[in-house]
Parts: sequence; C-alpha cells; structure tokens
Amino acid sequence: MRIFSRSVCASLALAFLAFANPLVAAASFDLADWKQRVESERSVEGLAKLYVEYQLESNPVFGISIGVHGKQGDPSYYDDRLADTSAEAWASGYETLLFLRDRFAAIDAAALSRAEQVDLHILKNQVDQEILQVTRLGAMTNPLGYVSGLGSAFSGLVLRDYAPVEQRLVSFGRRCAATGAYLDGARAALLPPYVQPTGVQKQVTIARLRGMTKEGGLFDKSLPELISGSSLSAADAAKIENSCAGATAAISSFADWFEQTVVPRPDGEWRLGRKLYETKYAVQMDYPLDPDQLLARAEKSLEKTHAEMVAVSRRIHDGYLADEIKSGDIAKASELDDQSVVRNIFAKLSEDRSTSETLIEDSYALADAIVGFVNDKDLMDLPPTSKLRIEDIPPHLAGFAVAQIIPAPAFEPELESVWFWDLGLLATSDSYLKEYNRPALAMVYIHEGVPGHFVQLEYSNRFERTVPKVFLNGPMVEGWATYIATQLVEEGFTIYPDHPYGHELQQLVDDKLVMRSIINAIIDIRLHTSDWPEEEAVALMTGKGFQEQGEAQGKLTRAKLSSVQLATYYAGHIAILELLEEYKKVRGDEFTWKEFNERLVSAGSPPFFAIREQMVGK
Repeated sequence: MRIFSRSVCASLALAFLAFANPLVAAASFDLADWKQRVESERSVEGLAKLYVEYQLESNPVFGISIGVHGKQGDPSYYDDRLADTSAEAWASGYETLLFLRDRFAAIDAAALSRAEQVDLHILKNQVDQEILQVTRLGAMTNPLGYVSGLGSAFSGLVLRDYAPVEQRLVSFGRRCAATGAYLDGARAALLPPYVQPTGVQKQVTIARLRGMTKEGGLFDKSLPELISGSSLSAADAAKIENSCAGATAAISSFADWFEQTVVPRPDGEWRLGRKLYETKYAVQMDYPLDPDQLLARAEKSLEKTHAEMVAVSRRIHDGYLADEIKSGDIAKASELDDQSVVRNIFAKLSEDRSTSETLIEDSYALADAIVGFVNDKDLMDLPPTSKLRIEDIPPHLAGFAVAQIIPAPAFEPELESVWFWDLGLLATSDSYLKEYNRPALAMVYIHEGVPGHFVQLEYSNRFERTVPKVFLNGPMVEGWATYIATQLVEEGFTIYPDHPYGHELQQLVDDKLVMRSIINAIIDIRLHTSDWPEEEAVALMTGKGFQEQGEAQGKLTRAKLSSVQLATYYAGHIAILELLEEYKKVRGDEFTWKEFNERLVSAGSPPFFAIREQMVGK
C-alpha cells in the first residue's frame, strides 16, 4: 500500500510524488522578486510559505494535491497551467534549489524555537531531496515523471468537486491546450540516445500513456459527461473539446514516438548501487538506523514473525481444516512441514475473497465493523468515514501498487480522501485476489482508511504551521498505518467474530502483512545495494513470506521502479513500537491507548527524532 505525499520533492513515499516532476519556473513568475522576498524573510514559517509558493509556480499540478488552485485575482491560476519542461526551465530550477539550500543554511538555528528548528531541518532535507533527484536520480530523463505529472494534471481537476464544474472544465481545457508544449519538453529531454530508461520504466510508461487516451477513459468518457452536465455555452464547450482533442492526439503521438524511438534502446540500470542508495536513504528516511542496521533488524524480525505464524498455524490447523482432513484432501499438521501447514490455512482463507468487480463495494462494507471496534475499545477519536471515497485507479497511476490513497488536501481539509484500488492490476492474475482474502481486505481498510492513513492525515491537516501540513516523513506515515493495524488485531479485532478460530485467523493475516513489510525492507535494500538476483527476491516473498505469485511479481516491479520507499513500512513500525515502550514507562498507570494514539498522530508526520521529543520529551 502506498500514500501520496503532498510534497513534490519527496520521491516515492508519499509523487511522495512517485516520480519527481520538473522543478522549473513558470513564465509569469517573477523569480528575482521571489528571491528578494526569500532573502528578506526572517521567520521559518514565512520561508516555508515562500518555498511552497515556488513549488506551486514550478509545478502547478502540485496545487491540487495541497488544495491551492489560484492566487489573488486569479482563482484558477495554478489549475490552468502545466509545468515548463524545457531544458532552460530545468536549469533555472536547479539554480533556484541551490539558492534555497544556501539560504536555509545561513539561518542561525540556535536562535529559533524548537518547533522552528524542526521545521527548518525538514525544509533543508526537502531541498536536498530535490537536488538529489535532479542531479543523480535522473528526474529530467525519467519518462514516468512526465507521464504521471500529466495524468495528475487532468485527473486532479475532476477527482473532487472543490469548485464549480464549469470552472474546472475551463482549467481542463487550458491544460489540454498546454499539453503539446509539455510533451515537446519531455521529448527533448528523452531524445538523446544516451538516455536509456529501465525496462520496467518503458513498460509502465507505454501502459500509462495508452491508458490515458483509451476508449471509455478520462478524455473519451468522463470529459464529455462532465461537459454535458454543465452549464457551459456551446461555444465554450466546443473550445474545450477542440483543445482536448489536440491533447489526446499529442499524447498518442508522444506514445508512438516513445515506443519507436526510446523503447528499442538498451535498458538502463534500475539498481541504484550502494553509495547512491545510502545517499537517497539518508535524506528521504531521515531515520536513526542506516540501511545495513535496518536490514539486520528486518532479517531478525522475519525469523521471529515466521516462527509465530507457524506456531499459530499448527495450533489451529487440524481444527480449522477438519473437513478437509476427514475427506483426505489434506493431511494432519503432524504429518506436514511448517510451510505446508501455513499454506493450507491460507488456501482455505483465499476462498473467502472478493472479485475485481466487488472489491470496492466489499471494502466499503467493512467500515462499520472497524469503526465500531475502534470506538468500543476507545482507541482514538475518528473523523467521519463519509470523507473517505474508494474507487478504481486512474490510468496514469496504474501498474505500481495494488492500493494507494490521496489524502484530503492540506489547505482544503474539508474535502475527501480518495483510496484507489488498482483493479486492472488485480485482474491480471487470480493469485492477486487470493492474496486479498476477506481478513486481508479488512487489514487494507485499516491501513489505508480507518484508523490508518485517512485518519492520520485528517489529524495532520489540523496543524496551523505549513511544514507539518505539507511535508510528511515516509517512515512515520507508513509506520503508523502498519502499527495501528496490528494494534487492532492485538486488541481482539477479527472479521470472523463468531468463528471458533476467528481471532487466530485474523492474527495470521496480520502476521503475514507484517512479514510483507519486513520483506519489503529486505528486498529494497538488498536489490539496490548489491547484485542480489531478482529470482531470490521473488522466492523470499513466495516462500517464507507466503505471498501469492502475482503479489510477489508486482512487488518486484515496484522495487525496480522505486527505491527506499519500500523500507519505510518496517522502519516506521519498529520505531513506533520502541516509542510505545518508552511512553508506557513515562505514563505508568495513566497510560491509555487513546492518549498515545492521538498524541502520536497529532505530532504530524515529522522525522522520528522530532516525534520522540514530543512524545517523551527526549
């Protein structure tokens, strides 16, 4: 599962945007005046706002993700635009990042309050991530960055009803009119023969480009429906339709060119290598353990969790599968090895699963039981689930993760969070849906929705300061969702409350998902810091991790497309568990789950050194 960051500069952990978008200056933006304002600004909060202003100008699509659509005198200023993807704009963007780095470095942190010191640290780290993306991680020559940015530009305008449909349609048409120039810049960046995207980048780029213009998609179906239901004049509607016909032609032409020119080139290397991985890990994770230390912890945790799964499975195997044993279809646990005992239980659990057609409906159906359990146990106060929408993923985000969530915008917190299922990806293999049996589906709802990411980001949106609302630390975000799911199970939640083995079955599913987060970290670190074979990564997932083949292959694809983000789940989980033990000692008999959970998410999602200070005063 994956959550999108509101920060354009965090590379994968919350487009995190998934891929860096062009960091460039819009033509109507007075960069010199902005730099003067940055130089004269003395408060960290003021600098944070100026930094966000620059991000909005350099990548206007960022505006929708944080809930800023225009500026004084022009309510659709950002909504109407796309980023400038020219080489000159990339160069200007890089120079501006260096300017920001130097400006932040010149601030005397000792003169600041502790909250300001933490915010400044986060701002510095964000700039370092952006510089790394531009200089060493190939943001300018990553085709998926352009495709994802373009897709978000259009889907964001229709994802939520944040403004009258007529206003959003006009912006849609203006972005359509700018699509040709946007793709011209992308084509120029990708044209040199030495630009060699990885094999999986090429594959996903083509799939997303074709998906954007497919029959029944956003341009072919959604746009005409929105226009027909609006009060636009015939002339205005025709203007939008003509602009968007040009955009779809430009996208199709770009896809043809990419397929004919770029795809035949030798595949680039997807492994980062140890030094680059360690550099990216340091700025993206902002975490106390280095990759080797985290890997050692993960491998130890894997053995422990695997042993717990085997123990629980052996305890319930013969009772849960009594009918199958009686019929002779399977043997008793005493006659089987550990792997077979666990697999037999999951094979039966997989019979209770959704289809790709019913998955969204079945996800909604879990809400009452989960919310009721959280309330009954008084684990924390919850926002209304009516603010969480679940739907199929748009084409420009497909093929990466099975489930993803886009939280309510920081500056429009009243809007919905949207959780996507990648139904097309799930439909590619029956083994995918076997992975998401009904107890597992409940755990996904907890992780993505209540009380996971959806609740966490609702709490973050209550901050007044800019940095905690906009810039989110990956280990904290993914760690919270992993931790809280396990807490519910430990407190007794099960999707089978009336089954004699209901709790054990839910525990096994949670253990499997915890092992998935552990293995995520292992494969991410091993694959990118060594020549560890892909086949061994898949074998670890399907073997000791008990994952279905489809899930394992999908995760391998994700590891090749990203780096570091897969390590955030386990890293955050163990950090929260360690913090929990400290907090219990501090609070003693006054400890309550409600106080701990609410205080934790009320800290926002800063790096763990800051969370620890807020929670236990160290």
